[in-house]
Amino acid sequence: MRPLPEPPPLSTRALLACLVLAAAASVFLWQTVWLYPLRLLVTLMHESGHALTAWALGAHVSSVTISPATGGLTYHSLTGSRWKEMLIASGGYVGSSVAGALLLVAAGRMRSGRLLLWGLVAWMVGVAVLWVPLLPPDPGGSYAHFTGSSRSDGLFTLGFIAGMAALLGLIAWKGPVWLRRGVVLWIAALSCLLALQDIKGLFGFGLEVGVSDAHAMAELTWLPAPFWAAVWMALSLLAMGLGLRSILRRRDRVRSRMPFGQFSGG
Repeated sequence: MRPLPEPPPLSTRALLACLVLAAAASVFLWQTVWLYPLRLLVTLMHESGHALTAWALGAHVSSVTISPATGGLTYHSLTGSRWKEMLIASGGYVGSSVAGALLLVAAGRMRSGRLLLWGLVAWMVGVAVLWVPLLPPDPGGSYAHFTGSSRSDGLFTLGFIAGMAALLGLIAWKGPVWLRRGVVLWIAALSCLLALQDIKGLFGFGLEVGVSDAHAMAELTWLPAPFWAAVWMALSLLAMGLGLRSILRRRDRVRSRMPFGQFSGG
């Protein structure tokens, strides 16, 4: 018995409809329980961005954790270079936005979504094995207050990774095509949009000095924290725009490959 052929990629209309729904969800459901697992997933992407940047620049990463309050902390050794520390501090928001944009591009080309889901599982398991200890360092007063972090976050992070990886793996293994595609699209879109929501929070009031990436950058450069929040937001919008452009340009490529009269909208 021959295996069933892979379905064609989603139409541009279906992709854009999913993105519009995801945008509405990020605006109206951002603080609700419905987006809570995805907010944790985006936080893990954010902290992975810090960790990967630090590792690439020669620093030792001792722990990566997320907290039930959707905050996150990454501990790494000092590099001794102001430029390297600036890149590491920027690696969180830039990394999560770029990851979301790359997922968006991949989602526009996927056929079943199975490979992308297994890729997400592999990434989470890799983070858990490399950087998540059972007992991370004590976050200290200001970090604990701002991020909601504690020494129990290692166990929480491992539990979240185990649960989310099992769920995504089950969907990749047994889920129907429409479910696999839908999950990938939602993760791709919301990873971009929730990163923007988090950056938007950096413009708020009442943040303690030295407890956010923007304040870390302010201490390194003497430029105000809102300036760096604006830079990261611009980079996030650029990454998401490039991902959307890739999806929209698919329509032109498909039309150019089809004989005249055989192209239909969507």
